[in-house]
Amino acid sequence: MVTGANSGIGKATALGLAKQGAEVVIVCRDRVRGEAARKEIAEQSGNGNIELLVADFASLESVRQVVRQFKERYDKLHVLVNNAGGMFSKQERSMDGFEMTFAVNYLAPFLLTHLLMDTLKASAPARIVNVASEVQAKTIAVDTVLNPPVYKSFAAYGQAKLAVVMMTYTLAKRLQGSSVTINALHPGAIYTPQSAKFAPAFLRPLMRLFMKTPEQGAQTPLFLASSPELEGRTGKYYKDQQVKQTGAASYDIALQEQLYANSMKWTGLA
Repeated sequence: MVTGANSGIGKATALGLAKQGAEVVIVCRDRVRGEAARKEIAEQSGNGNIELLVADFASLESVRQVVRQFKERYDKLHVLVNNAGGMFSKQERSMDGFEMTFAVNYLAPFLLTHLLMDTLKASAPARIVNVASEVQAKTIAVDTVLNPPVYKSFAAYGQAKLAVVMMTYTLAKRLQGSSVTINALHPGAIYTPQSAKFAPAFLRPLMRLFMKTPEQGAQTPLFLASSPELEGRTGKYYKDQQVKQTGAASYDIALQEQLYANSMKWTGLA
């Protein structure tokens, strides 16, 4: 399963897995765009086993619904790529009333991962791949992250991506002995129409020269999802297929546990 696969890194990752012969379920927010991506992936890979499921990660109930739909059709899941996300220039609220950046980039994949965990464990060996970012905040204000007193788009995005990394480290410990591994990655700076929106107009032509294409950005997610040399490796953060260190806060056990406990409550899992 690859989320956010109608374009960009997600689509390129799904295509790469399809070319390897995998049966791939792509999860997209928009049915029309998702179906266009599904057809394109099937045609370019020569793999007819590509299915589309629709979910809006701004809604936790939509996440629950897509998991129910998946489980009605499949009893195995060997790879989950949590790629869906977004950056919002102005403060918005999710359908659950949470700050949108944190809801879409972190809470939705947190819930999705936990609701699919029984299927992943039953399918082991299995892998969870979390697309994070180098743009991580130095720390996370757990008490105010759902309702920040001041909203800055890059700060909100950085906190959400730090939370993704911390979830990776926390679950790696909790999944020891299960043969389900979980790793996170920075795909690099990727040129997409969405990323271009956040740059001044005069810089946009130069961005293509210095930023990766989605296909280049998909190389590390594909590596973590399918490389035999990653068998059994878990709880790491990768950039350009190499293990890298993250900020000090991401390794703070007390902060990890505080975030995890709150996330369980926020998503209705506890």
